[in-house]
Amino acid sequence: MRGPSLLHRLVPGVDVVAGYRRPWWRVDVLAGVTVWAMLVPQSLGFATLAGLPPVTGLYAGVGAMVLYWPWGSSRCLNVGAESTVAILVATMLADRATAGSSEYAELAAMLSMLVGVVLVVGGLLRLGRVADFLSRPVLAGYVFGSGVLIVTSQLQDVFGLSIDRSLYLTDVGAVVRNLDDTAIASVVFGAASLVVVLAAKRFVPWLPGALVAVIGSMAAVAAFGVDVSVVGEFTGGLPAPGAPSVGWGDVVDLVGPALAVAVLVYPDSVLTARSLARGTSERIDADREFYGLGAANIGAGVMGGFPVNGSQSRSFVLADAGAKSQVGNLVAVVLTIVTLLFLAPLFDYLPTATLAAVVIAAGLGLLDLTELRALWAYRRHEFWLSLITIAAVLGLGMLIGILVAIGLSLLLVVVRAASPHTAVLGRVPGTDTYRDVDDHPEAVTVAGLLVYRFDAPIFFANAGRLRDDVLSLSAERDARTVVIDMESVHDIDSSGAQVLVELVDELERRGIELGLARVRTELRDEIAVSGLEARLTGGLHLRVGDAVAAFERRHAPDT
Repeated sequence: MRGPSLLHRLVPGVDVVAGYRRPWWRVDVLAGVTVWAMLVPQSLGFATLAGLPPVTGLYAGVGAMVLYWPWGSSRCLNVGAESTVAILVATMLADRATAGSSEYAELAAMLSMLVGVVLVVGGLLRLGRVADFLSRPVLAGYVFGSGVLIVTSQLQDVFGLSIDRSLYLTDVGAVVRNLDDTAIASVVFGAASLVVVLAAKRFVPWLPGALVAVIGSMAAVAAFGVDVSVVGEFTGGLPAPGAPSVGWGDVVDLVGPALAVAVLVYPDSVLTARSLARGTSERIDADREFYGLGAANIGAGVMGGFPVNGSQSRSFVLADAGAKSQVGNLVAVVLTIVTLLFLAPLFDYLPTATLAAVVIAAGLGLLDLTELRALWAYRRHEFWLSLITIAAVLGLGMLIGILVAIGLSLLLVVVRAASPHTAVLGRVPGTDTYRDVDDHPEAVTVAGLLVYRFDAPIFFANAGRLRDDVLSLSAERDARTVVIDMESVHDIDSSGAQVLVELVDELERRGIELGLARVRTELRDEIAVSGLEARLTGGLHLRVGDAVAAFERRHAPDT
C-alpha cells in the first residue's frame, strides 16, 4: 500500500493508466487524430511567429505533451506551441540573437527550460492561488490585444514582403509602406487559406480546416509549380534530447524573461483547463498544474523547442471530440513523430502565406467582441479596464502588457476593498431581523440610534471611509449612539484598529456613544489589545437586537 501511495504522490498521472477503461480507447484515438490535424500546421506557424524554424514547433509539442500528462490534472488540456507565447518569445529574444539562427534557437530552448523551472518552483511553494489574481476584464483585454498583435505580425508573410521591421513603428505601417512590392501569389494563397480555415470553423466545425488549407496549398504548389515563398523542407527525424548550449551569463539574463513568460503561461493555461472542466465532475488542481506545465516546458526545451502553453483552440477541439483522458494527446504525439520522420519533404511545397493564414485565424479567434459587450452590460468600469489593458498591450508590447494587466488586477482588488458596501440598518416590522433601509424601505430605525454595517475587513485603505461615514451619518441623523454591525468584518489590521480608536475619541467629543455588535470571536483579542474594547461606551453585543435593546433601556426616560 505504501509503494503505490508514494508513486501516486510523485507522479499523479499514473491514474491515467491505472484507471483507464477499454471503451475509451476508440474515442481517445479519434480525438488524438483530430487534434494532430490542427497541431501540425499551428505548431509550424507559431514557431515561425517565434522567429524559429517551423519544425521547432513540432519539437516543442512532442516534449510538452509527453511530460504534461504525468503531473497535469486536466484530461483535455493540450500543451504545446501557442501564438501568445510565441510572439512573446520573439519580443524577448529579438535583441539577444538573430531570429532563425542556431544561437537564437539555443536561447529559446533555454528560455523554455527556465520557464519550466520557475513553474515547478511555483508548485513547490504552492502558489496555485496566483491564477485568481487576473480578473476577467483584464484577461479579456489582454487576450484581445494579443489577438491584434498576432494578426498584424503575419501581414508581411501574407503579402509576400521581406521587410526590416526595426525600421517601422508598427507591422501595419511596414506593410502599408511596402505594398508596391506585394507578391500576388502570396496574397492569393494567404486569402484562400484564411477563407478555408474560417469557413470550416463556421460551417463544418468537425473538419480540420487548417490541415485542409495546408494540404490544398501544398498540392497546388506541387501540381502547378507556383512561384511563391515556401516554408521549405526541414531536416526530418527527431532531435537528440539535451540541454541547450548557452553560457551561464545567458542563463542569468534569461531568468527575468522566464518569470514573465511563466506569469502568462500559468494563469492562461489554468483558466483554459477550468473552462474545459466546467459542467463535469473533473477537478483542476491549481498547484498540480504548476508541475504539469513546468514539466511540459522543460520537455519542450530538452527537445530543442521553445516555451509552451495550454492551447485554447486545440484543447476545446480535443474535448469536443470526446477525449476521455490525456491518451488523446499521446496519440497526437505519435502522429507528430510520424510527421517528423516521414513527412518532412512535403513542406518544401508549403507556402509561408498559408502558415501565416493559419496563425491569423487563431489570432482572429482571440478578438472576442462578445466578451467586451458582456463586460459593458455588466459593469462599465470593468469594460474600461479591459480597454486600458488592450491599449497597454498594443502600445507597450506584450511583456509590459502582462505586467500592466497584473498591476491592474491587483489595483482593482484594492479599489474594491477600499470602497466596500455599507448600510444603515433598520428592523423589519414583525421580525427581529435588521436590514439595509435602502433595500427595505419598510425597515424601522430608532430615533437617536445609528446602526451601521461595514461589509469588508477593516484595513489601512478603507478605515478612513468607515470613520467618515459614521461621523457624517451620526450628525445627519442626530445620533446619541452608534452601533457598528461587525458581521462582515473578518479582519482588522493595526491601521484599522487605530482609526477605530480615533473614531471613539471624536464621537466622545460629540457626546456620542460607540458600540459593536456581532464581533467575530477571532477579532475579540485584537480589539482588546488595541484598547478599543475598554473604550466602547455603547458596549459589545452578541446581536444587533441586543444593542438596540440596550440603547432603549439606557435612553428610555428620554423617549
